[in-house]
Amino acid sequence: MAYRIVAKFDDQTIRATLSRGPNVIGSEPANEVCIPTPTVSRRHAVLTVTEEGVQLEDLGSTNGTLVHSRRIERVAVEVGEIFVIGRVVVLLEEVSDDDLEVGIMVPRGNYEPRSVIAADIADMTESFSPLDRFALDHLPRILHRLTAETTRQQLAQSVGHALFESMPVNTVEIIEMEDPAGGVLFSAERPDTGGADLPWVEVTSPNCQVRARFNRPGSGEHYRPIVESASLMLTIAEQRTAVHRALPESAEVGHLKPQPPSVDPEVQRIYDQAERVSRGDVGVLICGESGTGKEVLASFIHKASPRANQPLVTINCASLPRDLLEAELFGVERGVATGVEARPGKFEAANKGTIFLDEIGDMALETQAKILRVLQEKEVFRIGGHTPRPARARVVAATNRPIHKMLKDGTFRGDLYHRIATWEVELPPLRQRRADISNLSAFFLAREAQRYNIRVRGISRAAVRAMRRYRWPGNIRQLKNEISRAVLFLEDRELLDTERLSPGIRGEEKQDGESLSAILEAVERDEIIAALESCSGDTSCAAEKLQMSRPTLYRRIKSLGIEIPS
Repeated sequence: MAYRIVAKFDDQTIRATLSRGPNVIGSEPANEVCIPTPTVSRRHAVLTVTEEGVQLEDLGSTNGTLVHSRRIERVAVEVGEIFVIGRVVVLLEEVSDDDLEVGIMVPRGNYEPRSVIAADIADMTESFSPLDRFALDHLPRILHRLTAETTRQQLAQSVGHALFESMPVNTVEIIEMEDPAGGVLFSAERPDTGGADLPWVEVTSPNCQVRARFNRPGSGEHYRPIVESASLMLTIAEQRTAVHRALPESAEVGHLKPQPPSVDPEVQRIYDQAERVSRGDVGVLICGESGTGKEVLASFIHKASPRANQPLVTINCASLPRDLLEAELFGVERGVATGVEARPGKFEAANKGTIFLDEIGDMALETQAKILRVLQEKEVFRIGGHTPRPARARVVAATNRPIHKMLKDGTFRGDLYHRIATWEVELPPLRQRRADISNLSAFFLAREAQRYNIRVRGISRAAVRAMRRYRWPGNIRQLKNEISRAVLFLEDRELLDTERLSPGIRGEEKQDGESLSAILEAVERDEIIAALESCSGDTSCAAEKLQMSRPTLYRRIKSLGIEIPS
């Protein structure tokens, strides 16, 4: 067996097999692994392969090496673990020796691709600076939004994200400045990167302040003109008259990704993979807790696919009893029962498009067998009908159930699983992507305020801090609902502060004198609730997720007064 890394950056993927001993990763071509992108230092990190496993060590890089969103100096990494080199997401794999040998040689076509020589890579590394990234990757999109968007909150999302992604920064904030309370319009911070003693670069206009903390002494003044430009764009957005001009459709798939863009490396990696998967017709199974955005990812896969001009048909398999579900899926013929008229089913309606089977884990085994036949034959018989109808739909399915446990228990068909799960992905819960909480909150707040035709000034620092500390067992859906409720209690030009948040969310912030046991108990309660909800009340599954015995879980449920969801 051997180790291999898979590195994803921009539109490129690099796969490199590691040799025994040290393997230096950096942007220099002379390294064992060359990643030619400006966020990677010339000699950035080293992966050392020994009999005991793989050690990852940062070599004093500019942008750092992160494992589990924490900046590291030296740490052991496991197979399947994800780490971040600069801005590049890297996965460690274990491969057999057979996987490293050519089994079938694919002949070359009539063209010879241009080779990238070492000098080319060195030039690329030198020429694409953070300034280039900001100007080439982000500025055109910001200018489009500057002419199209009607609120400063929405533009602040784009400007803040551009600074955070392209500049060598630890923290970026955009703050409302119309009064001393100051609401947060955008906030992003790289966890545990240090540098708290480094100065802020702050640019203040009459309406807002853009502030950034760069990761090296002296960098701030060098990049100050970019921060000033960001502030100027927000000022222009405030002063101009809203222009409702339709922009031309962009062919870039990046415009189809959900807003606001995630700054979490794992979520970015999932959407990069989804973009590639969308090009084909393979079945997709999206796993994850309720409210993590499974339907949003399914919609992205459809919109980015060649089937985008065909229908996307959605059905929740858990919302209907078996007989009604089958009638919805397959359709019915006239006269199958008294007064029943003929109507097509979801598969028939999705022909040539995409069908999204939400909560497929709740489907009865008999219905699963019928679904499998439709996928195999690419045709469907309506209930009571004898004529096949075309059903060539791509299937994207989702579940919050423990699908692999269900396969072992026989409550989900293995043949159907292998048909729909050619690409299987699990969306992380919101508590594992805390860096996104601030911007999701600001995005939902701006949208809801526009809906009710009020202008809010943003979110207070204390409210942002409380929401970041909360565990969000209902994930993004719960956050969206919380903001939707809070907006109802805001007047025009007010700030969303902690008083507008639900008591449970306010309570997550540690109060003076609060005991350590109380804090740990609150965390334990949230973890158990989240595990039970992700397993739909299955205590065996929840105990397995929490790595405790079932009797112990029952004792903690009783002690903490937790109600098991039905």
